[in-house]
Amino acid sequence: MDFTGYLTINGTDLWTSYGAFLGETTVGGHVNMDALMRVPKAKDITTVDFRERNGVELPENPDLKLSSIERTLQFWLRGDSVPDRIRKYRNMMGALTSGRISMTVKDYGTYNLIYQDMPSAPEWYTDIRGDKFYAFIQIKFLDPEPSLTSI
Repeated sequence: MDFTGYLTINGTDLWTSYGAFLGETTVGGHVNMDALMRVPKAKDITTVDFRERNGVELPENPDLKLSSIERTLQFWLRGDSVPDRIRKYRNMMGALTSGRISMTVKDYGTYNLIYQDMPSAPEWYTDIRGDKFYAFIQIKFLDPEPSLTSI
C-alpha cells in the first residue's frame, strides 16, 4: 500500500518521511473524517435584552464567526524494525510538536493546527510475519482559526 501524497505537514509527506498515515481502528471507521469535517460552534452573538420586550434584539446581519475547535486524529506509523519505528516515531512527534503546523489532507483541505496533547500512550504492534512494526497514535490538536474552506 502506498499513501504517498495523502497527508503532508509543512510540506513534508508523512508516508515517505515517517511511514505514517491517518488510519482507523475498525473497518468502516470514520473517526478522522468526523474530526476533520466537524464545524466548530459559533461565537456568541451580541444581543440586546430589553426587559419590556419579548426575546432579544439581534444585529440585522450578525456576521457569524467560528470558535476555535479541538480535532483529535488517529495516526498509524510503520517501521521495518523496532529501531526504525522508534526513529520514525520520534521524528514525526518532533514535527507534530514543532509549533503551528500546516496539515494538508488530500481531498479534505489544509488545516493550521497546534499540538495540544496525546490523550493516550502509543500502542505498539508487530505484524503476524514479524517483519513490520507499527505504532498507533492519537493526537489532539487545536485549530485556532478554523475556516469553512478547510472543512
